[in-house]
Amino acid sequence: MKNKWIITGVLWVAVILLTFYNASEIKRLKQESEKIESLRMDEEFWQQNSKNISFILAEGEKLFLDIESVDLGFLTVDGRIKNFSSKYNIQNLKIGKQQQSSDADGYVTVDLSFEGSYEDIFKWFKSVKQEMPFLKAKSLKITLNPISNVADLKGLFFFRYRIKTANSAGE
Repeated sequence: MKNKWIITGVLWVAVILLTFYNASEIKRLKQESEKIESLRMDEEFWQQNSKNISFILAEGEKLFLDIESVDLGFLTVDGRIKNFSSKYNIQNLKIGKQQQSSDADGYVTVDLSFEGSYEDIFKWFKSVKQEMPFLKAKSLKITLNPISNVADLKGLFFFRYRIKTANSAGE
């Protein structure tokens, strides 16, 4: 009789151990299937949105000008602004660079003032927006003389840049 109780006890212990083992295996398999499902959804997202992501990354790259030094970058911006200004009959152009705290900031504040017709200034802004997305207006003041139809613009712009390194130049 004692042996029957021992056998019954051993069987119950075995049943309880198998139950705990099965529960842990079910939990592990559930976590693995959730992980696989998450990876599948990530892959599906990347496949569906790869063109949009590529476009956004390309647009983001345009928001910075890759330069070798801040002074050379400023000369590039200065030259482009002067080209647009002559193209759109902008007069009395003055361009200045404010002292920045460090090269690590990634931007330089540019002072800009000029005169021209309201229509020419609008065309100038449109061209700058398309051709120089790394130059963004911080503050603008446009004063229009209604008699002479000449607008006077004074503004601060952020020139955003990235310094080229030896590693990034070869990529």
